[in-house]
Amino acid sequence: TKFDTPWQGVLVDDILADAGVEPPTGFTLAHAFDGYTTNVPVKDLTAGKAMVALLYEGKPITPDHGGPARLLVPHLYFWKSAKWLNGLQFTSRDEPGFWELRGYHIYGDPWREQRYTNDP
Repeated sequence: TKFDTPWQGVLVDDILADAGVEPPTGFTLAHAFDGYTTNVPVKDLTAGKAMVALLYEGKPITPDHGGPARLLVPHLYFWKSAKWLNGLQFTSRDEPGFWELRGYHIYGDPWREQRYTNDP
């Protein structure tokens, strides 16, 4: 996690508004290339908290860093910012994603050092 990184993209709020979609549940599962998933509560994607990032430092995101589009949830650990994003799925429960099923924390708050399952 790095501070003061210049990302640009489209807020998740704007994507939902343009699609005419109100989140029907409190949880989402972000889907990415090759079957990768990560769970993110809707409250952490909306109210200006997250975006689908398209540019980093004013340039298109390279494939190595998740381009052309990656989810950016800057207030959570970076495994929540799925590279090569290809969909957001609303879910009725906080469904674990790829890393969460392998022992990473279900929420991932860096200020609380929530790296692994048993961290507070």
